[in-house]
Amino acid sequence: MRILKFGGSSVGTPERINDVINILRNYLTRGIEIGVVFSAFQSVTDKLISLSKQTLGRNESYKNELEQTKQIHINAIDYLLEEKKEKIAVGKKIIKLFVELEEILNGVYLVKELTPRTLDYIMSFGERLSCTIISEVMNCKGIETEFLDSRLLIKTDDLFGNAKVNFDITNKNIADYFSTHKKIQIITGFIGTTERNETTTLGRGGSDYSASIFGAALNAEEIEIWTDVDGILTADPKKVTDAFSLNAVTYEEAMEMSHFGAKVIHPPTMKPALNKKIPIRIKNTFNPSFEGTEISESNSESNFTVKGISSIDEITLLRITGSGMVGVVGIASRIFGSLARASINVMLITQASSEHSICFAVLPQQGSHSKKLIEEEFKWEIRDGIIDEVIIESGMSIIAVVGENMRHTPGISGKVFQALGKNGINIIAIAQGSSELNISLVIQKENLKKAMNVLHSSLFLSKHKSLNLFLIGPGKVGGAFLKLILERNLYVSEHIHTNIKVVGIMNKRKMFFDENGVDIYNWKTQLENSSQESNIEKFIAHMQKMNMQNSILVDCTANDDVVKYYQEILSSNFSIVTPNKIANTQSYNQFIELRAAAKKHNVEFRYGTNVGSALPIINTLKDLVASGDEIIKIEGIFSGTLSFIFNTLKEKDSFSEVVQIAQKRGYTEPDPRDDLSGLDMARKLLILIRESGVQFELKNIKIEKLISAETENAKSLNEFYEKLKNDDVNIIRRKKNAERQNCVLSYIAKYENGSASLSIEEIDKNHPFASLTNSENIVAFTTKNYKRNPLIIRGQGAGADFTAVGILSDILRISNYLG
Repeated sequence: MRILKFGGSSVGTPERINDVINILRNYLTRGIEIGVVFSAFQSVTDKLISLSKQTLGRNESYKNELEQTKQIHINAIDYLLEEKKEKIAVGKKIIKLFVELEEILNGVYLVKELTPRTLDYIMSFGERLSCTIISEVMNCKGIETEFLDSRLLIKTDDLFGNAKVNFDITNKNIADYFSTHKKIQIITGFIGTTERNETTTLGRGGSDYSASIFGAALNAEEIEIWTDVDGILTADPKKVTDAFSLNAVTYEEAMEMSHFGAKVIHPPTMKPALNKKIPIRIKNTFNPSFEGTEISESNSESNFTVKGISSIDEITLLRITGSGMVGVVGIASRIFGSLARASINVMLITQASSEHSICFAVLPQQGSHSKKLIEEEFKWEIRDGIIDEVIIESGMSIIAVVGENMRHTPGISGKVFQALGKNGINIIAIAQGSSELNISLVIQKENLKKAMNVLHSSLFLSKHKSLNLFLIGPGKVGGAFLKLILERNLYVSEHIHTNIKVVGIMNKRKMFFDENGVDIYNWKTQLENSSQESNIEKFIAHMQKMNMQNSILVDCTANDDVVKYYQEILSSNFSIVTPNKIANTQSYNQFIELRAAAKKHNVEFRYGTNVGSALPIINTLKDLVASGDEIIKIEGIFSGTLSFIFNTLKEKDSFSEVVQIAQKRGYTEPDPRDDLSGLDMARKLLILIRESGVQFELKNIKIEKLISAETENAKSLNEFYEKLKNDDVNIIRRKKNAERQNCVLSYIAKYENGSASLSIEEIDKNHPFASLTNSENIVAFTTKNYKRNPLIIRGQGAGADFTAVGILSDILRISNYLG
């Protein structure tokens, strides 16, 4: 036999009731014996409580609400039954119950008294009404049932509102009754009676409790709790969109998750089933074919070490410290005794082994009162200064990581702490029992949603991470990057197990955000239609407010508008990926401060595209330094622009024409003077010098400019190109001179023995640098280990598409860092 229970949401409308009847019919078709517990129709219990309060306050409007409540039940009968005589017969039974209910409410109105006993009796009408209708409708549809008023069988004490069951009497009553009643029983949940037959209610989760009581008394093979979700989820789907249903959990896991806010099943309701080791299955009325979640004594076939992450959204933390606590017997007893006498429940306790401090969590509304109670209890110790004033911290949340298998698996705590740390979430207090069933953490409430998502990704989706990107500067490089994401997101998801979402974009005019991820196909239209005007400070503030897990700022701008906020962004626990070289080429102190900020806040600052676009130049140099190798010399051509210009110049005799070709193909900076002045390449050399471990400034690099001062100071780009023609003579003369010596011109950067320079050089055609084509870059590292044959990196080193690839590589390195 199985006991099924359907909650208020399952019978919230006549259509849903019909669906439930079809579910029950399916059980009968399969020959499964069932008993069915029902709650009141959705919101009816709340209406009955409201009616009680209105009559107590002599509010005449209760009559209208009573009529509305009656009409809900009459409408259900009209919808569910076709024959008029059937509607009349069932309607009479319902009207009779409402007449009785109205008499009780009138009594409350007249005597102006509402005792817990009377309130229990009034609330009992919800289940009596719903079960009467459902039983009669099923009979009319050819399914033989009996209405079972559980007050006849469930005997309790007289603690009205939360009555305790007398199981000896109740179990015998149920067993005897079912031995002589073979029809399907439609059982009222939530209610019982005292030995004097006074109606009682069973408290929170009462209908679930009723199902558990009947299931245990009848030794059912399974108890099914039908609700509106697909079983027990790994986390609250309102906080964690990737939450999914679990196949099975143990009784203890379910109770732990419920205690910490998971809407699974109220822990005491499981006790009768647990005592008899009867499985409880949580199923979804709106998805009946789904298997749901089984709650049982043990579950050895789990794919997950952790079963769930739940939370208590708001708590207050109190901390007691002082030298007078060390080694003194009874301190804890006095603290918690004073709270217990005031009926204050403590949800979490943690104490340092030194006994110097104790902290604990209570509900927010009990925080100030708890502080007063403890300070009164220890007023003499506080007066003498051996115990400090009680510190109270509000705006906190508790997260519980639950799973029985954690006790057999080392490293879970480390994984939890590391995941939160890398997302800038500080843990304020920690509690873990010796059973290792639960790790409880106190954090700031403002970080709750982010922390839940971080932990869920780390513990359940560790093979599949989610990254949230904020992109500033969707121009040539930024646009190419968005296009690349569109092309490679499926590959990255399937093979690298990383899901990349762009959740914010800003250009010079507009900005917009979408927490669920921007539609990359239509980002231009979305940005254009946005009502939010571009503002870097507001953009950063919104990033911080969104407070999303694994957040990365991608700065594809070419100026310092965003760079000046890097410190703030890193300090707000956002990683940064950028092809922008300015941040790394300001003062050496700023260079160091940025890295220190990233390290302090457990985030990444990635700029692999600063030199050589997608070529692994910076990362290779970092690896050399990390291995302890000594950098002796750096030389190379690591400007794709200047490489293209000088390689193209081999075939052409107009320097200005070649520069224009380079800009049209997207090889130059937005202003080509940054390249031709040597500044862009000097910045790249400076970055490599600093990455080699040397303190160096941009002003210390000797730069031979490719253009005259007059050309460099042109007031506009048009004027610049006009004046650039005047520089053709000098460059072409040097080119022809080189050709006469069987050489070519190259613009080469060098660093050696503390000296750095950029200059035009005539190099032999057999030199490795002379064979470059198009916009290729080349760099040679001469080190202690690579002294005879320098380590050479060569390849395409310019262009928006190549830079986009390098940005993606940096982002995936951050994904690896996040674990």
